[in-house]
Amino acid sequence: MGAQAQKRAGKTWPGRLLGWFLMLSVVGGCSCDPATLTPPPFPLETPDTGDLVEDTGPDASFPDSGIGTPTLLISRVVPNHGPFIGGNTAIVRGTGFTDESFVQVGGRLVQPADTRLIDRNRLQIVLPAGEPGPADVTVRVGDDEASLPGGYTYDQIYIEPSRGAVSGGTVVNIVGTGTTFEDGDTVMIGPSACEDVERISETRLSCRTPPGVAGFADVVVTYSADETSITIPNGFEYYDSSDPFGGGLGGGELTGTMNVTVLNALTGLPVSDAFTIIGEDLETEHQGLTNIGGQITFSGEDVMGNLRLHVSKFCFERTSVVSFDAQDVTIFLIPWMDPMCGEGGGPPPPGRGRSGAFVSGELVFRGPIELGPNPWLNIPPPRENEIKVAYVYTTQPCAGESAGCQSPSPTLGGAVQRVLEENPGELGYPYRIFVRPSAFAIYSIAGLENTVTGEFIPYVMGVTRNVLAGPGDEVEKVNIDMVIPLDHYLDVRLDGLGSVGRTGPDRFRVSAELDLGGEGVIRRVVNGESFDVVAQRSIERPFRFFAQPALLDTLEDGRYQVHARYLTGDFGADPSSHRIVRGIRTVDEEITVSDFVGVPLATAPAFGERLPADRILRWEADGAPVDFHIVLVIGGDGNPAWRQFVRGDTYEAYIPDLSAVPDIDDISPGFITWAVFSVHIPGHDFDTFSYRDLNQRTWASWAIDTFTAQF
Repeated sequence: MGAQAQKRAGKTWPGRLLGWFLMLSVVGGCSCDPATLTPPPFPLETPDTGDLVEDTGPDASFPDSGIGTPTLLISRVVPNHGPFIGGNTAIVRGTGFTDESFVQVGGRLVQPADTRLIDRNRLQIVLPAGEPGPADVTVRVGDDEASLPGGYTYDQIYIEPSRGAVSGGTVVNIVGTGTTFEDGDTVMIGPSACEDVERISETRLSCRTPPGVAGFADVVVTYSADETSITIPNGFEYYDSSDPFGGGLGGGELTGTMNVTVLNALTGLPVSDAFTIIGEDLETEHQGLTNIGGQITFSGEDVMGNLRLHVSKFCFERTSVVSFDAQDVTIFLIPWMDPMCGEGGGPPPPGRGRSGAFVSGELVFRGPIELGPNPWLNIPPPRENEIKVAYVYTTQPCAGESAGCQSPSPTLGGAVQRVLEENPGELGYPYRIFVRPSAFAIYSIAGLENTVTGEFIPYVMGVTRNVLAGPGDEVEKVNIDMVIPLDHYLDVRLDGLGSVGRTGPDRFRVSAELDLGGEGVIRRVVNGESFDVVAQRSIERPFRFFAQPALLDTLEDGRYQVHARYLTGDFGADPSSHRIVRGIRTVDEEITVSDFVGVPLATAPAFGERLPADRILRWEADGAPVDFHIVLVIGGDGNPAWRQFVRGDTYEAYIPDLSAVPDIDDISPGFITWAVFSVHIPGHDFDTFSYRDLNQRTWASWAIDTFTAQF
């Protein structure tokens, strides 16, 4: 065991393997964890750090008057526009800023935790949601205040994703608020028309990007009815090498030269002196250390075709890309959170709190009383031990059950989420709930509740769209019309499950959630019972989802997202196989979800056996084809040892011995753990792989299993 390995001996891996994998989504973004939200008033402390947008300082075109003086003023915001849903990052330029600065945009407070002082002339902020159009920007420091009228503009539409390759073909969604999209509307990205434009609803279009040139391009949607248009200036970015923000592969086929850039996954800064090698032969000329900019270039007649690249540095996990053909490679190395590496040894820096908001209004039931509360006539009369009850919620930011997709508890801060028929208000039945500051929809489910067992039977719901709330806001008079009967169903049948692993899977869980685009996802859970999740032991009968609404009126642009999980054991563990189908518009019908990815099965080494002499991990699987595998290895000391990205038709990963390279140890001996994630993304090309592809929201199907071996 080398000296560095001895220093690490005894350290245990601190979290689950999946948590380690999810660290690859670290490139940018802010926390959506609802647990971090607090009801107003919020604590005012020191700001958190965050990722910077590009803004290098003063320039001759936009002089900052007052530079070097204590005068508080705002000169501009960079960029000066963004989506109405907020969540994007901008720089406020001016003078007199301190770490006690507070920013408002359009009258809505920027979360104190999302306000970072760069220097006295720059503040980095994460924008709150806002109404389309110009918005005043205000900065307050103590008793001083400065404003920039119309300093920021909220765009009426936004495009997702907002980046793609110059070759075109990226499937994008254009999401709007207050729009009236119709069949025949056109989308232009730069000078070229978007292809295969599909009108989903009045607020959503989809299309495929045309080929473009590297750089930013305007996005223009033109209404076919009157030729008026909506523009997002510089709304889409074309890149001709690897994704400039997502890293990975790009630049076209290898023709004798490979350009490699190595960055720190947590900071985005270059990693110098990282050992980089093509293949596993330590005698090759195609090896070396990255320079101060984290870069190295390999050239030669043999630098072409499908190659393997390995990158290693002490205090970082090793990373490999297997069987790729691309000129430009950008690798994000994940640092060990280990005190001996200068990471993770001390307490985290203090952060200013995040504030939630409140939304209040009334549930309005139709009936004989025009301007007053009506009885709940669309719910059957209660039986013994039953009462009429309604619950109020917001959409959650994304589909799924992970913490990052959950909204905060609506009942925080003394809110009133549970509404009874016996408590009428002025026009209906009052509610008041705690929410995350964002753009979202409010919905309520009403039905009969058993006062003894707590069982709830839903009969009707209501949805109010396009609600905006900023930190600390009290949004009032958001009434919900309770007019949507829950008298439809959706049947889901599973087929084509693929192979199983050594220990499973052996049971199923299927969810069907309503996606409302930029406003989030409806996932209905009342008293701990989900009406949108069905679990079964077999697939002999379809999975039936009762109490579904018709996709009409306020739900016209709603789409079901069905996530079928093939899991192991009572706790839904791995091995597992997952299949997601998005964009489902039908109800009262049966849909079939098939083409599952087969669970990986280790063949060398078999479970618990020694690593083969050739140091190659091998596995096999049947089922639907996959686009890439992610292989994770944890050494015998519990530290993350290796991460490999492998082309989908390749079922092996080399573990080269780099111990002959100065300052690099071999994998720590003992029992090692290795896992394989096999992933399919529609339309994916591995030679343009991006770290953004590790976001599970883009995956259509995947399978996972974990193995042990001796080393």
